Amino acid sequence: MRNKWMMTGINLAVATLLFIILAPVYDLNHYINQLFYLSFFYLGIGLMAWVTRGGFFDGITYGFRRFTNRMSKNGDYMDDWQDKPLPSKTISGSWPRFFLFHGFVLMMGLLILLLIYYLL
Repeated sequence: MRNKWMMTGINLAVATLLFIILAPVYDLNHYINQLFYLSFFYLGIGLMAWVTRGGFFDGITYGFRRFTNRMSKNGDYMDDWQDKPLPSKTISGSWPRFFLFHGFVLMMGLLILLLIYYLL
């Protein structure tokens, strides 16, 4: 999405909706928990995309493709395993930034609410 602050508002609306539906008691503690779950989802996806984009899994993928090609008895001779894109080439650079940005914004809101919760 082009407007990242509108998406942040949508994320807060989703967290509020989850809070209304799932919370047994309507208090700040349960709202903080819902924000944590949502921000953990965004940070987890963002970190996995960042690690994949950095090329961490490229060597492993290349090795498995080469091993499979060498060891298969009736392999596909038209399958050119060397020309297949590696995982770091399949993920666009904007996806990790998108997920990490929204995860950090939700985490900052979560930390502010935690300060309010423990100081009041």
